[in-house]
Amino acid sequence: MISTVTSTKLQPDSAIADSPYDLTCSENVNFFRLILKLIRMKQWIKNGFVFVPLLFLFAMPSVSQVLSCAVGAFFFCLVSSAVYIMNDIVDVSKDRAHPVKRNRPIASGAVPLGVARILCWILLIAGVAGAAFFNPGLALIILGYFIMNIAYSFLLKKIMFVDVFTISMGFILRLCAGFKVLRKPISDPCTMWFIFFVAFLTLFIGVGKRCNELKTMGGNSGEFRESLKGCSTSQLDQLIVMLMACTIMSYAIFVYTTMIKYLVLTMPLLLLGVFRYHYLNNGSELTGSPEMIIYKDRPIRCCLVFWALILIAICFVQTYFV
Repeated sequence: MISTVTSTKLQPDSAIADSPYDLTCSENVNFFRLILKLIRMKQWIKNGFVFVPLLFLFAMPSVSQVLSCAVGAFFFCLVSSAVYIMNDIVDVSKDRAHPVKRNRPIASGAVPLGVARILCWILLIAGVAGAAFFNPGLALIILGYFIMNIAYSFLLKKIMFVDVFTISMGFILRLCAGFKVLRKPISDPCTMWFIFFVAFLTLFIGVGKRCNELKTMGGNSGEFRESLKGCSTSQLDQLIVMLMACTIMSYAIFVYTTMIKYLVLTMPLLLLGVFRYHYLNNGSELTGSPEMIIYKDRPIRCCLVFWALILIAICFVQTYFV
C-alpha cells in the first residue's frame, strides 16, 4: 500500500501531461473552437439590424422593448448560423478548391458532415420554435429567411444580381423582425425610406464584394462563384457608383421625412463611412470582407459609434425635452 502511494507521487510530469484524460480535454476544446468557427459568430454582427428600429422610435426605449429586440436577434443568430452551416455543406466540394475557404471546418474535414447536419437541424428548430413561442409573426419572418436561403443555396446564388438581392433581402427581413417585435408599422414614409436606404446600402456592399472577388480570382472566378460568369469589373464598378448614389440619396430623403432637424448631423458620418468603405474595398488588406472592414477599420467604427450616439441623443431630447 505504501509503495503504491509512493510510486504515484513520484510519477513524472511528462506521464501526467500525456495522460488520456488530458488529451481528451484538449481535443474537446479544439473541437468546441471549430464549432464556434463553423457557426460564424463574427457574422452575428449582421443580426444587430434587429436592434436598429429602436433608434427610430425617436424616444428612449423601455427595458421591455430592448429585451424584445435582444430575444429576436438571438433567434435570428441561431437560424443564421444554421444557414451558414447549410451553405458550407452544399458548397463543400467547391470550398475545398478555394484558396481560403478550404480552411473552413467542413471543407478541411475537421468537422464531419454528419455532425454539421445535426447541428444545423438543432439550431434551426431551436430558432424557429423559440421565435414561435415568443412572437408568431417573428417566427414567420425567420422561417421565411431560412426558406429564402435554401433557394439561395441551390439556385439563386447562381444568378448574377439575384444573389446579391437575396442577401440584401436578408437584412431587410432582420429590420422587419425588429419592427415586428416592437409592434411598429412599416407603412409610414419615414420607415419605408429607411428600408430603402438599408436595401441600397447592402446592395452596395454586396456588389462591392462580388467585384472584389472578380478582381482577386480573375479568369477563375466563375469556377468558384457561378454568378460571376460573364461579368466584368467595369460593369460592376459602374453599378457600385450607382448604388452609392442611391444609398446617399435615400438616406437624405429619410432624414427629410423624419422632420427632425438634428438628424441632418448624421449625413457627414454616412458620407464618410460609405466613401471609406469603398476605398478599403478596392485597395487595402481588408478588402473583400465587409465584416473584417467593420471590425478592424477605426474610422468606420467611429462613424457607426457617433451615428448611434447622435440618434440616442435625439431620442433622449425627444423623450424628456419636447
